[in-house]
Amino acid sequence: MGKRMDEAPLSRKAVMMAISEQKDLSGYDLRKADLNHMDFSGCRLRGANLSYCNLKKAVFYGADLTGASLWSANLEEANLSRANLQDADMDYARLKGAVLTGANIKRTILPTELTARDDIIASIEQGVPIGGSGAKAPKEGAALARRL
Repeated sequence: MGKRMDEAPLSRKAVMMAISEQKDLSGYDLRKADLNHMDFSGCRLRGANLSYCNLKKAVFYGADLTGASLWSANLEEANLSRANLQDADMDYARLKGAVLTGANIKRTILPTELTARDDIIASIEQGVPIGGSGAKAPKEGAALARRL
């Protein structure tokens, strides 16, 4: 099964299998994958390529995304609470309705052209969804029941 950056990107099914077998997806190439509603809670995704992924309503509660590329990813209504996003590239990521309560964004490249920095900070500090949509991000593990 291809997984690392020098191999072909993983499919949704392969990602689900990898998560069930291990929680370390560091360095995986997942670009352009449709991973909506996927639960990555507690996973290590250090240096993973998630650019252009559909991660709508995905759960990254406590996930380690240090140095990951989330460039132009759809993270609408995703739960990134307590995620480590240090050194991650989130430029052009869509964050409407996402929640980042307690997330680490040290040296993170933020999509400030698409989302106001104040909205991102408010989500981290107060737990409010970005963009004030009023929708709540799924709680830790809630996405498991919705997997296809």
